[in-house]
Amino acid sequence: MATDNITFLGTSDAIPSWERSHASLVAHLASKTILLDCGEPCAKNLAFECVNFGGIDAILLSHLHPDHVAGLLQVIIGMWLEAKRKRDIIVYMPAEGVETFRKLILTTYLFPELIKFNVNFRPLSDGQTFSIGSVRVTPHRTTHLDSIRRVAGDKHGIACEPFLYELAASGKRVVYSGDMGEPADLLSVLDRPLDLLVTECAHFSPQTLFETLRGKPVQRVALTHLHRQLWEKKEELPAMAKEYGLADKLVIARDGMKVEF
Repeated sequence: MATDNITFLGTSDAIPSWERSHASLVAHLASKTILLDCGEPCAKNLAFECVNFGGIDAILLSHLHPDHVAGLLQVIIGMWLEAKRKRDIIVYMPAEGVETFRKLILTTYLFPELIKFNVNFRPLSDGQTFSIGSVRVTPHRTTHLDSIRRVAGDKHGIACEPFLYELAASGKRVVYSGDMGEPADLLSVLDRPLDLLVTECAHFSPQTLFETLRGKPVQRVALTHLHRQLWEKKEELPAMAKEYGLADKLVIARDGMKVEF
């Protein structure tokens, strides 16, 4: 029987890096293959990890910063040219991007008549659960873009809505944080046991994150999306986590790493 797992395709922050790719990971859960975020070079990393482009059941985008979405079009091309896919694909994303990305698919010549499948975009709604087979997915809004919305989003009519994802199936729960404004954004999903928490650590200190997680029912914590300065000091994180009772739970994600749960 296949083991449920996460494969990290990219673990970098937004700054281009020779060492790490941008944010993307694949969840294999309850016989479904779900791609979360598409930071570039997502398609290349899917090929390197031997993930079947035709076998991806859905794509979940947390928000529309380029380091989380810039690889999407090439993934679609991989589905077309590599997998000869015939099955439609659904891309779940913040509502503000749906029409833009529908037009982008067409203006980059990825017409359904040519690629032989439809790319269907679905808007997210805070707390509204949807299903991918037997996997129940619940998006939860985060505060990651609140300041950007106040500074410019409202002026330009952009809602600036980021989300984290809660995935549940077969008695297991996994959370992918996307990007957050503060670790308190996680509190809505920490009220019940979690098998795996995949959380960023680019926009706040690890101490603030660890304090939020202290005593919470989380079996494993995988840190990803570390900012460059923190990545250079990543060897110090386990000792830091020990002070909060998290040392035995902590994983520092690297590109290509697989974490089972």
